[in-house]
Amino acid sequence: MVGNQQVFKTPSANVAVVMTNLDRLPDTPEYQDVRTNIRAHLIAAMGQTANLLKRVQAVSYMEVTSDQTHRGRTSPRTGGHRRSRSPINNQRKDTHCDNRGRDAGSYHEQRRRRGQEVNQDRDLRYNIPPKDVRERINRRITERAVHENVRCIEYDAAHAPPGLKQFSSHLRQVVWPRNFKLEKLKKYDGKENPENWITLYEIAVRSAAGDEHVMANYFPVVLDQAGHQWLLGLPEDSFDSWEELRQAFIDNFIATCEQPGNKYDLERIRDRKNEPLRDYIRRFSDMHLKIPKISHDEAILAFIKGLRFHEALRSKLLHKRPTTVAELLATAKNYTDADDAESSSEKM
Repeated sequence: MVGNQQVFKTPSANVAVVMTNLDRLPDTPEYQDVRTNIRAHLIAAMGQTANLLKRVQAVSYMEVTSDQTHRGRTSPRTGGHRRSRSPINNQRKDTHCDNRGRDAGSYHEQRRRRGQEVNQDRDLRYNIPPKDVRERINRRITERAVHENVRCIEYDAAHAPPGLKQFSSHLRQVVWPRNFKLEKLKKYDGKENPENWITLYEIAVRSAAGDEHVMANYFPVVLDQAGHQWLLGLPEDSFDSWEELRQAFIDNFIATCEQPGNKYDLERIRDRKNEPLRDYIRRFSDMHLKIPKISHDEAILAFIKGLRFHEALRSKLLHKRPTTVAELLATAKNYTDADDAESSSEKM
């Protein structure tokens, strides 16, 4: 852990994460220069690290080998008692055994050394190269990470990522969440308000752990035929970010979608001759829901004006005028229930 950020144990893994995060930056000229500069330095650092590991390993091997050879040549002599000579014997044999003693001493020393060399050849500890497997593994991981990043860079330069050509190569670089799926999301058919619909779409993608790249690349899937015709008819590289795509979508469909009504539309709702009062209340309520901004007084006045064939209810509302639309509809419903009950009793 570095602060609150989780990091990896090996330098190669951390560098690979840096490479991935660099590719997620916006593909603008400013970010492009910074990304190219950082990528070049990271690749150089990875190569220098691999070369440094090779040199360290070679030096360690030479030091261990030299130390083993030195210990083999300077091993202590075996213990034992040596016979002491008297001065007389020494004087007698000085001239006679001088040369023989030297030859014998050198001969025994050579045999002793040869025996140590044979023992060292038979002892596997002196024959196993002093290599650390962890250094070798780390070096291979580093080399593999450098090679993989270089290969990805070269591939991305020669081949654009998959996706719609209307999206830039930067926007098409997406990491899909595991088991990503949007459920119960109605496709956009061009009739609904685009701003309201795309807000719900963003919430659905966020709830499925998706980011803006996921929003953009999954966006064609949730469009109907009208949306496909609009999106696929645009030129290549039209969008470099989700915000650009979102705003273009709203601007295109805001003029063709069903516009919200106003108070004049509500005033056009009137009861018809021989029409049940429940049908008039239902038509009035449906239109009222399509008008986003209308006061209670305007809605109540429009309802009363529309009552042309129900004078009793009209008089009741004028005598005791409701203050809210909910109170108005409750009064109209109670009046309708009482009227239906009275009609049923007369038929019986």
